[in-house]
Amino acid sequence: MNFASYYNNLGIEAFALASVLSKAKLLTLPQVALVLPIVAHKDMTKQLARARFRFSGFEEYLIENVEYFYNFADRYSASLTPTVNAIQFLNEIGVAELRGENFAIVSELPFNSAMGKRAERIERASANIAKLVSGNAEIFYLNARIDL
Repeated sequence: MNFASYYNNLGIEAFALASVLSKAKLLTLPQVALVLPIVAHKDMTKQLARARFRFSGFEEYLIENVEYFYNFADRYSASLTPTVNAIQFLNEIGVAELRGENFAIVSELPFNSAMGKRAERIERASANIAKLVSGNAEIFYLNARIDL
């Protein structure tokens, strides 16, 4: 049995996008596409969820945590379809909406402890993830070696 499909599912993916979007308020679609590859890396998410963890921007984070980016392009490619599905789902349930080339939060998707530890970790990391992806997406894509 492949448990990976239970670890990453539409519910957790939509919750991750909604949580990050609730902190950023508005992200471009290229920025939104960076969220799930970050959430897919357990150690990266754990670090970003720490209450005392701080960084000034993407470049600093990359330099200090280069090991988290070795397979980022592969995670990005694997998460494109789930990202589109989560965007569509959030749009359908009225939590977020497309505004031109941007994706914006419309209403909060509240966290409930019944969602589990992973959702809790994502919720705690969401402000740092928003900060990480909110910068210049072109620089992120270039430095993460994502080929489009």
